Amino acid sequence: MRKLVLFFGFILLWNTGFATHQRAGEITYKHVSGLTYEFTIITYTYTPSTADRPMIDVFWGDNTSSSIPRQSKISVGPDISKNTYVTTHTFSSAGTYAVTFEDPNRNYGIMNIPNSVNIPFFIETIIVIDPFLGSNSSVQLLNPPLDNGCVGVTYYHNVGAYDPDGDSLSYKLIDCRGLDGLNIPGYVLPQASQYITINEVTGDLIWETPMIQGEYNIAILISEYRRGRFMGSVVRDMQITIAACNNKPPQIFRSDTCVVAGTLLSLDILVTDETSTQITLTATGAPFLVNSLPAIPLNVSGAPPLRTEFIWQTTCAHVKKTPYEMLLKATDNGPQVNLTSFKTVNIKVIAPAPENLTASAIRNTIVLQWDTYSCRNAKEIHIYKKADPSHFEPDICETGIPSNTGFQLLTKVDTSKTGYLDDGTIIPLTRGREYCYRIVAVFNDGAESIASNEACAAVIHDAPMITQVDVEQTSENEGVIFVSWLIPPMMDTLNFPGPKYEYRIFRSANNKNNFEYIASTYSLQDTFVIDKNLNTKEIQYFYKIEFWGENKQEELEYIETSDPASSIFLTIYETDKRLELTWNEQVPWKNEAYVIYRFNEGTQQFDSIAVTTNNYYKDIGLTNGMTYCYVVKSIGLYVLPDTLAPLYSRSQVTCGEPINNIPPNTPDTKITTDCENVKFWWSFPPSDSYLDADQYYIYYIYYQPNYQTPFVCIDSFFYVSPCDSPTFCSHIIQNLPSVTGCYAMLIKDEMGNESNMTPKLCFDVDECDVYSLPNVFTPDGDGINDTWLPFPYTNVQKINLEVHDRWGRRVFKTEDPDINWDGTDMRTGRPLPEGTYYYGCDVYLYTLDGIKKKLLTGIVMILRDNNKAKQRF
Repeated sequence: MRKLVLFFGFILLWNTGFATHQRAGEITYKHVSGLTYEFTIITYTYTPSTADRPMIDVFWGDNTSSSIPRQSKISVGPDISKNTYVTTHTFSSAGTYAVTFEDPNRNYGIMNIPNSVNIPFFIETIIVIDPFLGSNSSVQLLNPPLDNGCVGVTYYHNVGAYDPDGDSLSYKLIDCRGLDGLNIPGYVLPQASQYITINEVTGDLIWETPMIQGEYNIAILISEYRRGRFMGSVVRDMQITIAACNNKPPQIFRSDTCVVAGTLLSLDILVTDETSTQITLTATGAPFLVNSLPAIPLNVSGAPPLRTEFIWQTTCAHVKKTPYEMLLKATDNGPQVNLTSFKTVNIKVIAPAPENLTASAIRNTIVLQWDTYSCRNAKEIHIYKKADPSHFEPDICETGIPSNTGFQLLTKVDTSKTGYLDDGTIIPLTRGREYCYRIVAVFNDGAESIASNEACAAVIHDAPMITQVDVEQTSENEGVIFVSWLIPPMMDTLNFPGPKYEYRIFRSANNKNNFEYIASTYSLQDTFVIDKNLNTKEIQYFYKIEFWGENKQEELEYIETSDPASSIFLTIYETDKRLELTWNEQVPWKNEAYVIYRFNEGTQQFDSIAVTTNNYYKDIGLTNGMTYCYVVKSIGLYVLPDTLAPLYSRSQVTCGEPINNIPPNTPDTKITTDCENVKFWWSFPPSDSYLDADQYYIYYIYYQPNYQTPFVCIDSFFYVSPCDSPTFCSHIIQNLPSVTGCYAMLIKDEMGNESNMTPKLCFDVDECDVYSLPNVFTPDGDGINDTWLPFPYTNVQKINLEVHDRWGRRVFKTEDPDINWDGTDMRTGRPLPEGTYYYGCDVYLYTLDGIKKKLLTGIVMILRDNNKAKQRF
């Protein structure tokens, strides 16, 4: 008896030593150098417990572990101690490692962890070491993992995660973990009147609302990503104490903002509270942790409403693509429990615009100049270009050049540059067009500055200006194009006084390369040419004009070449009851509109049918099989040096015939079966004009016996009645070897256009009664129940049936699913005596996964007295 008492006492001491202990904690790390990292393990424990941990074991995920001494233990509240352990570890190679810590016991009485005092406490941090992604430090969690709330009052929390590398973070609630890192059996999220959730982007936790007072634990997984790649994660296991109180949490009023780097940011913050007399407002986050000029710390207290100011002198070093997150935390002095509210404020530090951009035309080039960029940490300057002014004005906090402004990226230059020469090599320059530019500074992380002012200039007109490339006649070998141009607006008469001048005309087929000389004119005023014997029906032609003049030495010298200009080339896509016209041209002037002409057989003239600003037009409501011919005329202008308009050019004549090449629509379908036949149902939405009264349609039914075999067509039929939803048409599929399988429909019109095949619909073997056998038959020759037959069946390929008598002797065998046994012995052919016989039957069934075997066993009775049989049956 004495031994038993001593042993029981040892058990009590053991529980006292190890129970009522861990409340919360996490593991974080910082990169030191190479493969070496500094790890910090923080735990919060129940202070009165005798289970102290001056030393803990940490497992590094590389098959090694370390015993780490405690660096500090401080009291942070009633019965709560904060324990900090710090050490370094060097990994042997790059890779992904799970760093873990496990303690034998959590504290007693956690409401959502059954028997919490005997459940281990487990936390884990994943570290990814990848030299291609660069060094990485984990998130730092700036708010403690212990908090309070009230029953019936919405609870808010934020861990205050800060990533020193600027990686993207995501948040997720996961199960708390116990022994060996496994999810704790019976663990549930705290009970809520509505929900408990966490915002995966901001990390804001909302518990709407706590229902029962007590201590609860939750686990939050914080993952970090860099350029879309996973960089690691930290699991925080935290504890929330819910009490019965009528307090309400404070409310924080402050919205997101932006600031131009180099200016002083001053934000007004308001905190209110209906039920408290004192509020303390603190702030944590990236603005207070940057290396250069961090924000002024914020920690103020006072009676509500509390007004204060956040101040941060920003610099170019603070420019970042993603916003800085500042987490505001307001805590009241509630009568029962101090409640806390959180507010995440996003602060985007944007780079200032490059200043004083100018554009000047020098002959055939445009010279850009700007001031030295003020942020020396910028990576490069991006130069954007477009034809004609954009009238773009950046919004507040808007950086870069929006895609809808029409600007194109011209080039990138180093930030040390303050100028650029645009000679049209990358994006062509054409005379008579004004070109506008903006520049943007870009930083290493992809952050962009505010766009610069817009600077515009036009190339000097010292070359002929083509004004017209007009197809006068369409033919494969007798086509005619009229080409005209203007005298160079800004002739250099000082160096080329004349009086001799020459225009040399060059032509290229289908592109702006490989020009060949075709003609010359020898008068300054002789500014047109008629180009004949062309294939204007099939070829688009390009022209350019060289300008030659007599110099001071009375020699003919090359001066300049015009910008190339092409004819308008029209193509037609033929489809059902319409023709789709598209055209293209490459000209130095600006075409603002196009007139579409269609040939009128009655008047034998081309009639104008539409005007558009696009390079396409759809002529609808046409008759299939009828020929329609078109011409497109452009209306354009030159803007500089003076407006010259209108400029007209015509395309070649192009003809087309509408043709029915539109496949029928795909119907909605369903199938039913009586286990002998399959009924296929289909219908079209009411708005679908899927049937043309002038056509016939063929419906094809496709069948797939199982998933391993391809679809084959098993039936086809005509059907012309409309089947608008909700009305369904139907067709019965008969004489199938099995209804098991998948079915689909395809519709084809008389032109051979096929619809898409409908989604397949399937029956498996369990849709119908399985193969089964009666337990009695009466082979007495009266014509009633004389043979043993199965009940009606389907989906059976074959069977393997054997019948034995009571001594095990086989008396019948067949592979015929219909059986048709008359009760005679298979060996003697004589009728078997009345009695009970035993059968085993392998049934081979058609299924969607192929032929499957099913075993049937049972008894069958042979009765010669029909009255007895009827009674038994």
